[in-house]
Amino acid sequence: MKKLIIICFLTASHLISAPSSVSFYSVSISLSQDTLHRTIEIRGTQGSDRLLSRITRGFNPETQSITLEKAVFGFPEGDSGPIPSWATDTLSGSGGWHLALVTAFPALREGMEIDYRISLSDWSGNWERGIWAVLSPSVKGIRPDTCRFTVTGDMLEELSWHGAGYHIEESGDMLEFTATDSSDLLIISPFRTFRELDEFMMQEIAVILDSTYPPDLREAALQATSAGAYQYAQAERARSLLCNSIYPSSMVQGEEIYSVHSLQEILDLRRGTALEIALVFTAMCRELGMEADIIPAGSIDYGIPVPEGWNRFLVRLVSNEGDSWFMEPSAYLASASYIYRPDTLYIIENCSIRTMPPNTPEENGVLEYWSINPSEGTFSLEITCSGWYDMMLRRRFAGLSSAEAILSLSQWSWLSGRTIIPDSLASSDPFDLGTEMTLTAHGQLWMPVENKSFIEYLPLFDWMKPECIPAYAARMWKLSGIENVYPQNYQSVEIRDDAVILTDTSGVSNPFPVVFQFSE
Repeated sequence: MKKLIIICFLTASHLISAPSSVSFYSVSISLSQDTLHRTIEIRGTQGSDRLLSRITRGFNPETQSITLEKAVFGFPEGDSGPIPSWATDTLSGSGGWHLALVTAFPALREGMEIDYRISLSDWSGNWERGIWAVLSPSVKGIRPDTCRFTVTGDMLEELSWHGAGYHIEESGDMLEFTATDSSDLLIISPFRTFRELDEFMMQEIAVILDSTYPPDLREAALQATSAGAYQYAQAERARSLLCNSIYPSSMVQGEEIYSVHSLQEILDLRRGTALEIALVFTAMCRELGMEADIIPAGSIDYGIPVPEGWNRFLVRLVSNEGDSWFMEPSAYLASASYIYRPDTLYIIENCSIRTMPPNTPEENGVLEYWSINPSEGTFSLEITCSGWYDMMLRRRFAGLSSAEAILSLSQWSWLSGRTIIPDSLASSDPFDLGTEMTLTAHGQLWMPVENKSFIEYLPLFDWMKPECIPAYAARMWKLSGIENVYPQNYQSVEIRDDAVILTDTSGVSNPFPVVFQFSE
């Protein structure tokens, strides 16, 4: 019996699989004139998760070149050799990259080791002030046994760095950072102050804003004056005009990150990055007589000034009367005054880093008001919303015909676990960003029934709101011709002479039944 137990234990142990591991990870960076050279080396062991079977590195062929220097694999005690030529290919990129170098290790089994090294050259123009980088001490989420970052060149005294848990050695023209188990991101930057960083990011913008504006832009600014004399309303109108005429496009990875087209080119292309749309909006508002400045924004404070992560651009406006406010011109189909902030937003204002607090629940609000007649099986719906909900409602119905909007509402209800048959639908203009989004609808909720008592789910919509977004959601159901209602887990039930009103502010989207009994 003991032997049987031992055999079973050994068999079970043999079946236990280990995750992939990385024994060595190295990134070496150097700068030659305006070209950044980076060498990345990875040595590791394949595990049951197969994380090391395929390694992808995106690049932009217009500004970068990439070379695979080494790709060897095999068992530790056996033969190892390079991967076959067909296992390396250049494919269409993802995550904003034009292309990607994809290295596959064919038949890489658990326990095999890989040795991988690539070199990348970048002449995008992002390095004219010196080396900067944000480096993570992990590979595909794996903490290496040894992690080393090296910077070489004759400009080391101009660099600053930030990151906890690194052992640092400086020798001549080399600076070496060795990570420990407690290391976090390593930030390397040539910028000493946020003033220097702001000047670097806005240098092209400043030249364009100080130049003569094209006639097309002045004509667009004149259209904004139709909103009236109040400059806040004019700014809202300008936001709507841009939303209707210029489509936001993503920044291509590997390009000069703060390079922009001219105002006329942006207007002609009808497309623009977040920075380019902020540029057009700022120029329009200056034409309207307002003080307008572009404010870089990002979700992370890296501890020291570095160009990484400043991918949102607000515009700070000051009217002739001295009123001041912010807008985000590239926020597609969002209320003109709304700035999406599920968490703290960092901004560079007046050459200093500052914070904007997260949205309050009151800023992201929705009310679904349902009037229901169960005996007739009809409903009327009114939706009013703001902030995040406003943005979601605009994006769901913008550009749809009346018939398409009705179908979209019906499908949304069905996906929320309900069935409604809308007969009519009306909404505010999704492309008018100066007004909050509203929607009304009428139709059939369920077929009328002859029974005096029956069970039915109350209608509602699942907005699929992420948990990170602070919000206030309320639903009210006014039920006519109902004597008794037996709800589950409601915060409020109001019995009236002609109706029963149920209110739910939990925001929960799970279906729950209500038992109706008709009054005679």
